[in-house]
Amino acid sequence: MNKYLSWREFSRQWWGLPVLCALVLINLSSWLSPIILLPEGRTYLMYMPLAVCVALLMVFDWRALPGIALAMLVRYDLRIGIEMGVLLTVIYLFTLSVAWGGYRAQSGTRWSASFGLLRLPLPHIMWLVVFLSVFFVFILQIIVELDLLPGYLGMVTSDFMTLRTLINLQAMLLGTLLSGHLWYLVLRIIRKPRYLRVLRAKMRSQRAPGVKAAEVVIWFLLLGAMVVMLSLQGISGPVAKILLSDYTLTLLLPVLLFGAMRYGYHFITIVWTITLIVLFNHYRGFISQSGFIHNLVFVSALMLVFTLSLLMMSAISSRQRRLLQKTRSASLLDPVFGLPNLRAFNRDLSRYPRSLLCFIRVSEMDVLSRNYGMQLRIQFKQQLVVGLKPFLQPDERVYHLPGYDLVLRLNCDDTEEKLERLQHYVDDFRLIWNGLPLHPNIGLAYCTVFPPVEHLHMLLGELSGIAEVSLTTGKPESNKSDHSQVQKEIKGKVEMLHKVQRALDEDRFILMAQPIAGVRGDNYHEILLRMLDESGDLMSPDKFLPVVHEFGLAYQLDMWVLKHTLMFIHQHREKLPSARFAVNFSPSTFCRPAFSSQFKTLMAQYQVEPFQIVLEVTESQLLHNVKYADYSMRDLRNYGCRIAIDDFGTGYASYDRLKLIQADILKIDGSFVRNMLTDPLYAYIVQSICQVARMKHLSIVAEYVETEEQCTALRAQGVDYMQGYLIGKPEPLITLISHQTPVSE
Repeated sequence: MNKYLSWREFSRQWWGLPVLCALVLINLSSWLSPIILLPEGRTYLMYMPLAVCVALLMVFDWRALPGIALAMLVRYDLRIGIEMGVLLTVIYLFTLSVAWGGYRAQSGTRWSASFGLLRLPLPHIMWLVVFLSVFFVFILQIIVELDLLPGYLGMVTSDFMTLRTLINLQAMLLGTLLSGHLWYLVLRIIRKPRYLRVLRAKMRSQRAPGVKAAEVVIWFLLLGAMVVMLSLQGISGPVAKILLSDYTLTLLLPVLLFGAMRYGYHFITIVWTITLIVLFNHYRGFISQSGFIHNLVFVSALMLVFTLSLLMMSAISSRQRRLLQKTRSASLLDPVFGLPNLRAFNRDLSRYPRSLLCFIRVSEMDVLSRNYGMQLRIQFKQQLVVGLKPFLQPDERVYHLPGYDLVLRLNCDDTEEKLERLQHYVDDFRLIWNGLPLHPNIGLAYCTVFPPVEHLHMLLGELSGIAEVSLTTGKPESNKSDHSQVQKEIKGKVEMLHKVQRALDEDRFILMAQPIAGVRGDNYHEILLRMLDESGDLMSPDKFLPVVHEFGLAYQLDMWVLKHTLMFIHQHREKLPSARFAVNFSPSTFCRPAFSSQFKTLMAQYQVEPFQIVLEVTESQLLHNVKYADYSMRDLRNYGCRIAIDDFGTGYASYDRLKLIQADILKIDGSFVRNMLTDPLYAYIVQSICQVARMKHLSIVAEYVETEEQCTALRAQGVDYMQGYLIGKPEPLITLISHQTPVSE
């Protein structure tokens, strides 16, 4: 029982609120509809009961029809009797059903989106205004001509399309087009009173920027004065005859157009509906009695044209302002990351008297995004921001900067505590990417600013450099601190980056070759890289390779080395027919999805056999559980190349990762070999590595072999290949030709 007594059920069921609203509002609208009693019968200036029926359908859908039928029966039974009341009720229900069915069919699921011209304007005007009014009058005309309804009771006469019929048709069009919106809003508020707040918010959003209360008051005073002047009767005089006539009626249009453009659709429909009701109820003030019926037709048509113009202008203005607002909002958001951008950041800085800026620098993000693609960068930033939001106050925000950085605008209260919490969060932050936990180092730099903030880009550039310092110190750094030493190191990195880039552009790298001797006589060479500086001196890899990896040039450099190695084999095929070379690749290169296919393309281009190339990759955490690296290794092994794991034993969880890596050769890190004869721990490490390699059926290469004693001890452990100064020092690759000693398998 309580279910049926609840307001929700009462407002939804056809026997509840739809019936009550129909009984009250249809009779109220009939009483408010301006009417003139002509000798030919009732003549409406604005017919609103039909508009109420449309509004009921817009709110309650087909459930409104029983209430409409009951309201019409009650209304006409009291006025003209049950028989004619039933006939008129059937006419109402039939025309409404046809018009509403056509509207529903064309509008689809959006039929209840809104009333009026803001949304679905064409279906609304076509079905619920023009078709409904014309079809209703047409049915009435047929009924009257069949003598089933007296002409003086209906809106038509037995003569087809008289001036009175035309006025009533215009009244229907005007009522459904204009007043239907007002009744729709009333019904929405009755059904859900909180819709009143929604309506107020919509009216504020449709209002033009910069509208002041004084402007609205002046506009209302002007409109009210014109309505009063038009409503006055019996005033004579030449000036009065001009001002208090249909001339003043035309002056309403510019005033109302101004209101339509400035105050929005909802506002102007409500005001204009009330204004028309007042004016039509005082029509004698502005409609001349001389040629009254013709003047009445003219004024009725004029008001219909006014209404259509006002509604269209207000709808266009409201829609343009809404689109402009959406465009402005979109311009303040980065479309890819969905975060406020630099423009929003600059705007927000001007809104607060003082702000704390916190610059977040994510190191190695360039390398990670090169290896894993754009999606990694997007997801990393988005998840980082999601985790930052609980630390922010309602008016504090995180902003996206071009590249790999973020900046926060914070309030200046509890600065030290906020920075401590932020640092603790970024230290613990992890992104799980395809099962791989990624934790690049994150630096924080901060400063306090006051509006207006001039040279914002220079300030952010300074904070970016200070955030690099934070990557080293592991704590938030301020622009007020002395970072000269760290800044000097950063400057050195940037200079080295430029040198590497110029060397790539100008081919100022030198390929070196160091022999690797097999205990069974199968020798090959490892390709090593040196860079020529501006003075022509050779630069060792430990000076430029860290910068190469930090700034994401590893893949470009790896492919340069591979291409020039293959080019050397191709050019000197006759002198070195069976040359084999080991080429080093960074782990990030193996993780590139297209690396395997690009490698095969270069091999085919220079006609090099797969057995001639050994791909060396440094043991790294990046190779753990990364599908593209695993795919590249498997594919290139099947192609015929051999895979070598370089510097084995220095990384984290080496033995555990060895179970997953598909390799052929294991290279023992030289630090173990160098100290194996003097430190028992290193000797045991070398022994354990050799045992594991034999279990995995891997060939073993020992680096940094410098003495015969080391060579003898390594042979005893089962090492297959020796590499070091005892075997041979690195020499320029081209010198292999001068030796005239082909490198055999």
